[in-house]
Amino acid sequence: PISMLVICSLLLIFKLVITSMRQDFTIVESDGVGNDIESFERYLYYMDKHALDEKDVEAKINDHKPTDQMIAEAGYPSETHTVITEDGYILKMHRIPCSRNDRDYTKKRPTIFLQHGLLASSADYVLMGPGHALAYYLSDAGYDVWMGNYRGNTYSRAHVNDSITKKEYWTFSWDEMAKYDLATMLSHMQQVTGQQKFFYLGHSMGTLTYYTACNYHPWIADSTRLMIGYGPHTVVPHLYSPLFRVMAKYIDDIEWLFDKIGVYDFMPNNAIMDWLAAEACDDDMRSQSLCKSLMFLICGYNKKEVNSTALPYIMGHTPAGTSTWNMIHYAQSVDGGLWKGLDYGSDEANMRHWNSINPPQYNYSMVTAPVALFWAPNDWLVVPEDVQILAKNLPNVVLDFRVNENEYTHLDFLWGINNFHLLYGPTLDLLKKYQLLY
Repeated sequence: PISMLVICSLLLIFKLVITSMRQDFTIVESDGVGNDIESFERYLYYMDKHALDEKDVEAKINDHKPTDQMIAEAGYPSETHTVITEDGYILKMHRIPCSRNDRDYTKKRPTIFLQHGLLASSADYVLMGPGHALAYYLSDAGYDVWMGNYRGNTYSRAHVNDSITKKEYWTFSWDEMAKYDLATMLSHMQQVTGQQKFFYLGHSMGTLTYYTACNYHPWIADSTRLMIGYGPHTVVPHLYSPLFRVMAKYIDDIEWLFDKIGVYDFMPNNAIMDWLAAEACDDDMRSQSLCKSLMFLICGYNKKEVNSTALPYIMGHTPAGTSTWNMIHYAQSVDGGLWKGLDYGSDEANMRHWNSINPPQYNYSMVTAPVALFWAPNDWLVVPEDVQILAKNLPNVVLDFRVNENEYTHLDFLWGINNFHLLYGPTLDLLKKYQLLY
């Protein structure tokens, strides 16, 4: 009886802790399709790996604030815009309309749209704070800064159809992000600002979706003053990332992949995470407790550019979520090396989605806007060979820029401690040049 009492008490305490943590650590309201114990798992991870006292851990987790709150607390004007795509997905956009040092809202400023990459969100462009994060540099330089959030991430997990099933909701890839999400967000930005021309800057998948969107919506390329790509790509047949390599190996066994990395939203099981850690983890990553960080295991790690103090806050925002189908779509690019729509695995499924047994191939000639490519020599996801495939095929490349640091890798574009010198300074100079052309 005493043992049963102890067990029941422990179970009750565990339940209360989970309930409390769900209330304290959830960044956005639950919408039925998110992972509602994500914050609690993060809490346990930090308790185990950093051996910090509970109050310190709780403070760090609670400090993973949403994008709009981080902007406001940095002293900048902050706006959140909600848009609905043609197929019913509800997306959140974040905006810094002017600098904290110049709050004249009547002044017309050039607009720039920042789009996040795979498993990421708008938070990537602000979480390092003023004097470090790209969005603040752009705002201080006089730009009206907009940041998008693709379906399935932390900020864009709702749908107009309350009865939509998880399977229906999560059946999407970067095809839909390009066709529906990006066009909807850019059109909204144009309507609000009254400016038809804009600058576009994307990281990783934010570049792929831009190039793909130009195939669906020629007006996007026509409206773009300059497209800047960080870690830019369409196909990634040469990538090093161990996760996508193993996914590509089993790409014909969709059911196996669903079992290992998540049936609907992307959530690798423990076996995959342990294998990734064994494949990708080195002593530097272990010393920073990064061996259970999905983003660093997929994308790589560069100790020269990581701010150790900022790591808990970075890991509080990433990964921000995506669909399993989206990850499979990337793996198909590794396997086939073609820039094309998602292959749903059968003639019947492809006919339902594409009205063809084969998904469409996308066309580089549709990307007519001037394009600047910034790439990293040690990028696990977008290796230099794959950037050069892109550079050879795009019709209007105005800059092919290698970041001048041999260890620089995929996530450094967002959080590298030397980014102003290596990346953001050259970016601002290039934007200024193209601003003078209009």
